[in-house]
Formats: sequence, structure tokens, C-alpha cells
Amino acid sequence: MQRKAVFLDRDGVIVRTVGWENGGAPHAPFSRAGFSFLPHVEESLTMLKAAGFIRILISNQPDVAYGHISEEEWQSMHSEVEKLNFDDIFLCRHTRDANCHCKKPRPGLLHEAVQKWNIALSDSFFVGDTEADIGAAEAMKCRTVLIDWPYNRNLRSDFRAGHLLDAATIIRQTCQV
Repeated sequence: MQRKAVFLDRDGVIVRTVGWENGGAPHAPFSRAGFSFLPHVEESLTMLKAAGFIRILISNQPDVAYGHISEEEWQSMHSEVEKLNFDDIFLCRHTRDANCHCKKPRPGLLHEAVQKWNIALSDSFFVGDTEADIGAAEAMKCRTVLIDWPYNRNLRSDFRAGHLLDAATIIRQTCQV
């Protein structure tokens, strides 16, 4: 029997992004001091589990490869993410120039997760905040929930949510219909 999943991006969904407040591009924090979870993350993950979803983190994490952050600093932040109640975590740590299959918007990480967990994409959702997230989900025919930020107002998705708890509520209600 196939399972249903919620795929979640990290930065802008789970972790607060930085850099966009003054007109720059949103990005992951480059230091432990700038790292913080967005509100309602644990509650949202619990709600999704109770609704029968596998919770899988799918994230591009190239900042060490680009030289923005040390491996030790990145590991310090990632260890906090690992403490959350995800069922699995899939990361692409490559740069854009690596031309890998796993860097969103390419769907390689989603494909790996689907194979590993026997996921029915028609019953699943991707919660993200960028065009790359939406692109990967659409490539796999997965429904999308976009966390609403000023930097992504021009993007289209199946659903929009103010934060992760709103997204979890939308997903739960959509599946009850």
C-alpha cells in the first residue's frame, strides 16, 4: 500500500530566512546566532503525523560548498533540525554549477523519497517558499502549499498559507474532503 507524505523545505518553512528584509534574496542563516525556527513547527509536524502523513524534509543546502559557512557551523544548525520529528531528511549540498539531479527545482530528492517510502504523490503535498520548491513538486505531480512571504508573492501554487501551522491545517482539511 502506498503512503501519503508531506515534503517540507527547510529555509522559509521550518527555519527563518534572512537577507530578504532589505531587498536581497532570501537565504539560510550563515551562523548559529542567526538561526531560529519559525513559529508552530513542532505543533505542525505533530498535526501532520496525526493525520497519517510521513514528514520528509527536502532541502537545498549548498552554503558550505559556496563558502558562506563552515561545515562545523552548518552541522551545529543541522543538528537542531534533526531533533525535530521528521520521518526522513533528504538534502542537496551541491552548488548550482554541479548540475546534479537532486538540486531543486530538479525532482531528484523527491524521486528518492518516493522510492524509499513508497509514496503516492497524488495523496501528498510539498510545502515550500520558492520557485525551486514549486518546480520540484510540479515535476513530480505533487500538490503544492506555498508559505506566503513578501519575496514570493508572484509565485503560483495549489494553496497558500501564512505559516506552517496554516499549511498543516489546509492539508488536513483537504484530505478530509
